[in-house]
Amino acid sequence: MTDPSNTLVLVTGSSGYLATHCVQQLLWAGYRVRGTVRSLKNEKKVAPLRALEHADERLELVVADLEQAEPWPAAVKGCDYVLHTASPFPIIADEGIVELAVNGTLFVLRACAKEPSVKKVVLTSSCAAINEGHDDEDRVFTEADYTVEDSPKVPPYSRSKAAAERAAWEFQRSIPDSDNKFALTTINPTLITGPLLMDTQGTSITIVRRFLNNEMPGTPALNLGIVDVRDVAKAHILAMTNPRTDGERILVTATPSLWFKDIAKILAAEFRSQGYWLPSLQVPYPILVLYSFFDSEAKSILMRVGRKVRFDNSKAKELLGMQFKDPAKSIVEMAYSMIERGILPKRAGYKPPTDVK
Repeated sequence: MTDPSNTLVLVTGSSGYLATHCVQQLLWAGYRVRGTVRSLKNEKKVAPLRALEHADERLELVVADLEQAEPWPAAVKGCDYVLHTASPFPIIADEGIVELAVNGTLFVLRACAKEPSVKKVVLTSSCAAINEGHDDEDRVFTEADYTVEDSPKVPPYSRSKAAAERAAWEFQRSIPDSDNKFALTTINPTLITGPLLMDTQGTSITIVRRFLNNEMPGTPALNLGIVDVRDVAKAHILAMTNPRTDGERILVTATPSLWFKDIAKILAAEFRSQGYWLPSLQVPYPILVLYSFFDSEAKSILMRVGRKVRFDNSKAKELLGMQFKDPAKSIVEMAYSMIERGILPKRAGYKPPTDVK
């Protein structure tokens, strides 16, 4: 039985959207936590971590990033478990992101293979490492599926997630007996939503911002799997100490998936009466094609338009006992959190909820 008070967990990229929730849940559970950040001088990213409950008692921050191998042996030193959540996640990415994601993951895993205290690594992968580039897209995807990396339909970000995960599994399987053969589990979430514990913006935050900030005159016919950030963090921590998950990929997502027009309706029902404009029309495909000549983001989504995505989350329920939060509630809570943190403006009719994070 793991004693949290005597257990040190490394969370890489600890100032990120998901990572801050991992850190908070670990602290609540009584673990000692070491978090990596790119710089201790960046108060915008460091201050929210130091403000977490119990951070002053059991949180240590160290400097390490995905572009350098040198800091990682010291970062993993003495750690029992590693949650490798750090990963670049831009909306628009070039091919350089693939090499960065693969090398960064291998920097961490190589250090773990030389550190005898590390029992297990839980790697944050993505549904993007599962369901992209297939010829038969109209089906339910499971953990047995891998993104077809050499398909021209796969954008650089998705290729980076698939390549980094494959590299992780190949490395873990090839660790020699003379080194530390740690266990590995990957968590493959869909689009993460839910309240923020930090102020920096990632892709899911950017998407919700555009709905509420007059940046989306109409909704493209895009369909996304959605999962609450607190559920994703919980899945990492449950997998960390559950030997049944060793060697497993685990999709974490609520079902069914949502169209952008569904997200707009969810937000409109909550925020339109508070002075926020929400798009009500779906953009026809020919208009998107025309717009793509002038906008790189519109161009990047063309191959996804009209495609419904479906995932099987039964493994998460079976191995981790997960019951997923309602995506509609998660999206609304995320929006309120963004308004309270100044990422979105407060309109004249805005009424903050009493339980906002």
